[in-house]
Amino acid sequence: MAYGNKVKFHYDVPVYIKAQLAAAAKKLNMTATELLSKTIEEEYERVINEKKANKD
Repeated sequence: MAYGNKVKFHYDVPVYIKAQLAAAAKKLNMTATELLSKTIEEEYERVINEKKANKD
């Protein structure tokens, strides 16, 4: 589902991971979905930058 330029994902995540994600997100004052999306975006950027570094 698209919300403006954001995409809402429906993840099949184990319950214990959801609990950890919710606890971490609460500490950061954000939702678990926001935290998961942020983590995925950061990891994507890291992988892209790593690939660029390896090409050089």
